[in-house]
Amino acid sequence: MIQRLREIVMKNCIVEGRADNSLEYWSDVLFARSIFALIPLSLLAVIPAIYVCLRDRLYGILIFDLVAFLLLIVIGYIPGLSVKLRKILLITLSFMITFVFLNELGNFGPGLVFLLASSVFMMIFFPAKRDKLPFILTLLFCILYGFIIHFRVLELHESMNVSVMTWVAISANVLFLSALITNQIPFLFSRLESTIADQKKLQESLIASNKELQASIDQVNKKNIELEQFAFVASHDLQEPLRMVASFLGKINKEYKHHFDEKGLQYIHFASDGAVRMKQVILDLLSYSRAGNIVEDAEDVDLNYLINDYLLLRRRIIAEKSVTINFHPLPVIMSFKAPLTHVFHGILDNAIKYSREGVAPLINIVAEEVGSDYLFTIEDNGIGIDSQYFEKIFIMFQRLHNHNEYSGTGIGLAIARKHIESLGGKIWLESVQGEGSKFFFSVPKIKKQI
Repeated sequence: MIQRLREIVMKNCIVEGRADNSLEYWSDVLFARSIFALIPLSLLAVIPAIYVCLRDRLYGILIFDLVAFLLLIVIGYIPGLSVKLRKILLITLSFMITFVFLNELGNFGPGLVFLLASSVFMMIFFPAKRDKLPFILTLLFCILYGFIIHFRVLELHESMNVSVMTWVAISANVLFLSALITNQIPFLFSRLESTIADQKKLQESLIASNKELQASIDQVNKKNIELEQFAFVASHDLQEPLRMVASFLGKINKEYKHHFDEKGLQYIHFASDGAVRMKQVILDLLSYSRAGNIVEDAEDVDLNYLINDYLLLRRRIIAEKSVTINFHPLPVIMSFKAPLTHVFHGILDNAIKYSREGVAPLINIVAEEVGSDYLFTIEDNGIGIDSQYFEKIFIMFQRLHNHNEYSGTGIGLAIARKHIESLGGKIWLESVQGEGSKFFFSVPKIKKQI
């Protein structure tokens, strides 16, 4: 019931269609809230007033209280009136209360309070920036009431039997406060309106910028998808003719090698070796185009099993180079197995490949929880990397050594970075040339679904 009454007052006292960031809208809201609060408060005031007025035979005040209460009902609940008219009625009622209190009760106090309230109501409900009307109306009221006092036009309360100069002195203070209100409230509203306008412009600018940014992101994502599709299709389609080239080079070497001199056989070897390396580049391109496209569901990944699988898969090269891989009991994490496997295997392969001559590779793997991430460290005692190449090694086909020194296509760490970034993590390294490297990568925690 209360909510329904509130809705009626809000509907009647707020102009439809006004933007909720406008000063006029919030002025209407304050007016509506004031009316909704004044009605029950006035009712509470009327009930004891009936007893007091009947006891003291203050019938004028009793009638006025009832009329004022009914007028508040009209302002708040009677349809068909404009919001402007409702505001004017409330301000008029405030001046009427001022007059009745001064006339019937005297003592200045309550009447002067409502006189100042009239100025405040006018400035809040009609928030014009340079409106002097509240001060002018207060001045006219003071002049009119001073006229009534001086010429005894009405029968006043005995406490109001004062000289007109006393009223002038009191009015001067009231007018001073009214003038202050009339000047300061519009200034405050002007600053608020300016701030709201600036905030609105900033909000619109941010929305426009966000739309442009989102459009750019969508465009970049579209281009990335197109590039990945191109890389996949191109590398896939290149495999068949390359396979034919490698196959026929093998047949030529097998069936016609006695027709070639040493230089010719060397050319065939170079061509075959190039075909093999080209095949590996194509396979790496395929891996890169697929990296970051997670199609599996998150699962419990036991990293100890993952490293043991690596030891089994690379057991021959580990035995040949006397590799030692230490991994403290690693956690079981909720994540995606395929990209993690690719990252761990790629970094471990590099640690073994780029080992120092005559030094058995030693690799330490450590995992720890850091905030909302798992942080992994893979440390080796290999040849190390100069700090100027820390970023370069994560770029496709950026090799620090020629093919004769170390085999590979230079794409492994680019794939690792793409996998880690697709998981929402980061990858970086610390290294000292000639002493070894530490690769760090973070993987955000994923809460297990129950």
